[in-house]
Amino acid sequence: MVLEQEIPRFAAWIGPALLTFLLTVGLVSLFVGLAAWLVQAARSGPLDAGDRVYRGILTGLRDLAGTSPGRVWALARLAIQEAVRRNVLVVLAVFALVILFAGWFLDPASVNPGRLYLGFILGASTFLVCTVNLVLAVFSLPADIKSKAIQTVTTKPVRTGEIVLGRFLGFAIVGTVLLTLMGLAGWAFVVRSVQHEHELTAGGLQEIRDDEGTLLGYEGRTGSGRGHRHFVRLDAEGNGIAENTQGHRHRITSRPDGGEMVSTVGPAEGLLEARRPLRGTLRFLDREGKPASKGISVGAEWAYRQFIEGGTAAAAIWTFDGITEEAFPEGLPLEMTIRVFRTYKGTITEGIHGTVQLQNPSNKLRSEAIPIVAREFTIEELRIPRRLNTVLADGRVQEADLFRDFVSDGRVEVWLQCLEPAQYYGVAQADFYLRLGNGSFAWNYAKGCLGAWFAMLIVTALGVMFSTFLSAPVALVAAVAVLLVGQFREFISRLFQSQLTGDATIAPGGGPIESLYRIVSQTSITLELDPTPAVQAMKLADMVLLAPMRVAAGVFPSLSALGTGDFVAGGFDIPGDLLAADAAETLAYVAAFCIAGAFCLRAREVAS
Repeated sequence: MVLEQEIPRFAAWIGPALLTFLLTVGLVSLFVGLAAWLVQAARSGPLDAGDRVYRGILTGLRDLAGTSPGRVWALARLAIQEAVRRNVLVVLAVFALVILFAGWFLDPASVNPGRLYLGFILGASTFLVCTVNLVLAVFSLPADIKSKAIQTVTTKPVRTGEIVLGRFLGFAIVGTVLLTLMGLAGWAFVVRSVQHEHELTAGGLQEIRDDEGTLLGYEGRTGSGRGHRHFVRLDAEGNGIAENTQGHRHRITSRPDGGEMVSTVGPAEGLLEARRPLRGTLRFLDREGKPASKGISVGAEWAYRQFIEGGTAAAAIWTFDGITEEAFPEGLPLEMTIRVFRTYKGTITEGIHGTVQLQNPSNKLRSEAIPIVAREFTIEELRIPRRLNTVLADGRVQEADLFRDFVSDGRVEVWLQCLEPAQYYGVAQADFYLRLGNGSFAWNYAKGCLGAWFAMLIVTALGVMFSTFLSAPVALVAAVAVLLVGQFREFISRLFQSQLTGDATIAPGGGPIESLYRIVSQTSITLELDPTPAVQAMKLADMVLLAPMRVAAGVFPSLSALGTGDFVAGGFDIPGDLLAADAAETLAYVAAFCIAGAFCLRAREVAS
């Protein structure tokens, strides 16, 4: 799973985030107030404009302070009734059709069918519920204003803030019901789609015996199921685990029956999981074994993973902290995702050989190399035992204890090296982790749907806000534009950081002017430009342009940043700190949009 930034603790995140939110709200409010004063000054003079803006702000705050929950709920019920009259439940029929025809287009024989099905269901649910709620939000209030039906509400003792909150709450309830039904249907679809069976007959196994004829075990292949087969290696009793294929494995048990061995292949394991990882920090050694700030670039435009060269002293080293005997009594359950870059094809069906070693970060005692075979798009599992061998300085091999000899103050280093020359391993910090345990996949799926719910709330509040002062089509376009800009929020932030620090690997290609220059000159974005005065001036101009873009982009909501579907599809438990941060961000945006909508609606009434 791609994890470009560490997930901070919520307690450490909320302070700076709250300060940034308050600063942003203050600046935006100041800008809007200044714009309102300029408009009024052009109409009635500067002094009268200041008085009107001042009285408008005080009256608006007084209205918000006097909001009645009872009136808000009454207006919310009207919004729900309106949504039902608009046949919003048709979206459930659309979702049912999507699920029915999804089996035609989703390949069950893909590299990881669990990720494919989960990503599709969560993505489709989020898209449908956000689209429906956005259309409801932007068309409802303008239609009432155009038909003058809003007058039947405003003549009652109802405040403008209550109208906005009522619309938002009603449409949010409708979206919540839709998302709940979609989530339940999607859960049933995913579970049913990934379930499959394999058969393993005695004819599909071959006995493994030593030179003296003693039976050591069996090996062979299972029957085909969902377009794939598993290689199996069993012990002498006929028990074992099928090789990891397409992101899952099967446990195999055997029993004698009439002189023959009958093997039973268990259900798929690893497709629908909620792993709880303990991640470490990553550093690199170059091909000569010297410390390096990063690995080798193989020319990929997206520099998330760095590569180490095979057949050299190059290594990727993870340092894990918090390692205790109580947490890992049976050894270290290491799981790895390794990308492979081949400079020559070789035997394409086979993986690339490498090694994993443990090292004590204090006395540098290192274990014997544990051989591994890296395969693309799979999570390799390696159980590092309690007892390991280490090679002494005189060449003797001595047995060592994992926690006594290799763990120092709760810290241990894991070294990865590639053995095959001219081949490369690609890794990122999140690719190696120790498995702390498993969470509930059902609860993790529910948390993934909660991320979609956060996105729906923001979209609904945004649509209601724009509908208070724009016509329905214009409000729809404005809301979509804000959401599209928000999708590039993280990229603009990385681009500005890249220009500020001079590190092109953060966001290769440069700013707007440099990008235009590269397009015209057909220069690759991974190629460093010569530091000529013209290039330096170009980069300085880009920084000047990106500074206001960075500030403006921070105001827009990013639905992709709120999405937690990648965690669910990748089989990782969604951290509580991430959910808490997403909930706080959603609350901040919803409150800001609703308050802004209340002021805009009040200003529209005064203007009319």
